[in-house]
Amino acid sequence: MEKKVKTEKKSSIGIIAIVIAVLVLIVGIIVLQKKKDARPFNHIEVPLTIVVENATDYDKADTISMYIANRIFDIDTLNLMIVYIPEHLNEGEMELYGIVQHIPFKKNQFIILLNRKNISLSKLKEILSHEFVHISQYISGDLVVYPNYAVWKGEDIYFGEVAYKNRPFEKEAFQYQGAVMSKLNKMLYE
Repeated sequence: MEKKVKTEKKSSIGIIAIVIAVLVLIVGIIVLQKKKDARPFNHIEVPLTIVVENATDYDKADTISMYIANRIFDIDTLNLMIVYIPEHLNEGEMELYGIVQHIPFKKNQFIILLNRKNISLSKLKEILSHEFVHISQYISGDLVVYPNYAVWKGEDIYFGEVAYKNRPFEKEAFQYQGAVMSKLNKMLYE
């Protein structure tokens, strides 16, 4: 009986040690990320025909957007407004972090809507990288979105029939967002 108690104590101590190690690791990652996010961006000139109005508290969203547009997607004319996602759109089962809307009948004019939550700089870069893949899809004519469906490369995709992550334009955005973010980070900091 005494041996069993000692074994249980050793097991409990081991679990506590693992939990503490995981917590230290998480705190270390958070501290490193905040340190990385605090680095200043390299200064890059973009054409005056790229206009980004940022109506959010994400003070670097406009700069990041200009860099992605011009230096990664070679867009030389863009009118972009960045605003918050209306709260009623995040009341469903899936929380939205970013949405891009093309302004109908206006060439290269878009609105990006961002979640109001306190998004880290890394998450912001990821979201904007994803949304700019969509902007590129709009500009190329591969994607046209209507209220209940999208036309992707000539094929109708009905939102009610195809799950979000199974939509081909979303698959493409998820596929390329990492590469866009990698290029962005090199451009911003190296």
